[in-house]
Amino acid sequence: MKNYIVNELIAAMKERIPRGINLANYLTDALCMGKEAVYRRLRGEVAFTFDEIAMISCKLGISIDQIIGNHQSNRVTFDLNLLHSPDPLESYYEIIDRYLRIFNYVKDDISTKIYTASNVIPFTLYSSYEYLSKFRLCRWIYQNGKIRTPNSLSGMHIPDKAVHAHKLLSEAVKACRKTCFIWDSNIFYSFVKEMKYFAGLNLISDLIHLKNELELLLHELEQISAKGEFSNGNKVAIYLSNIDFEATYSYIEKKDFQISLLRVYSINSMDSQSPRICGIQKDWIQSLKRHSTLISESGESQRITFLEQQKSFIDTL
Repeated sequence: MKNYIVNELIAAMKERIPRGINLANYLTDALCMGKEAVYRRLRGEVAFTFDEIAMISCKLGISIDQIIGNHQSNRVTFDLNLLHSPDPLESYYEIIDRYLRIFNYVKDDISTKIYTASNVIPFTLYSSYEYLSKFRLCRWIYQNGKIRTPNSLSGMHIPDKAVHAHKLLSEAVKACRKTCFIWDSNIFYSFVKEMKYFAGLNLISDLIHLKNELELLLHELEQISAKGEFSNGNKVAIYLSNIDFEATYSYIEKKDFQISLLRVYSINSMDSQSPRICGIQKDWIQSLKRHSTLISESGESQRITFLEQQKSFIDTL
């Protein structure tokens, strides 16, 4: 159990350290320790002290309670990913950066697999679209009562680092070798319905731009579903569910790493690396396939019907 906990701590540190930074170098500076002493700890020859673990937890935001709880059969912990900044735009960036760190950690491993059962359009598929991502952010900010949503999305300023993170997130998701989506058959409907609602409140006035980007997104999804792969050749399986499910569930795995995510509070998620929870999440998503129809590289009739239905939703804007 001790080795499992140390390995999980190391995996969590690798996920959380700044991109492009070597873990040993980071710990050398963070713990004010010689590099050889750091390597002995990473190899498991010497145990991390309580003070060292506390410092790592504080600096990187790692839940030691969760790591320990993952190996208690009667205990499961979730990370709620609570936001730290009072600035809504900075909080938003924290959320996006959290997703980006996860996908950057797994994207280059050939064993990586991603499973998502979604009742809304996955943000990772439209994060690079300017107006769609702005609408998502505006809706979240307004709902939380932080600031008044601007009437014009084109005039809304999003920090450059967030825009850059959007692009990197889109690229990182598509860089993963195998992805499986299970979609509600009305995933565009809820998006369009929300746009109409906010337009009716005179909170947005950019429906034409949103409509254009939705059409572009639908065309992109049509290409992906027909080929069963992203433009870079990485495989994608898309299923249409014949039953409703109440939330968005995701499960990501690679060698020596697994994580389950559940969407909460509109754009955030809570996650767990508990093997027990990850096993349940994976089995649940897999079970939904029994009630779904594969439309990538097959099910052409169902795929055409689905795409036409989503187009009819978009045309109502």
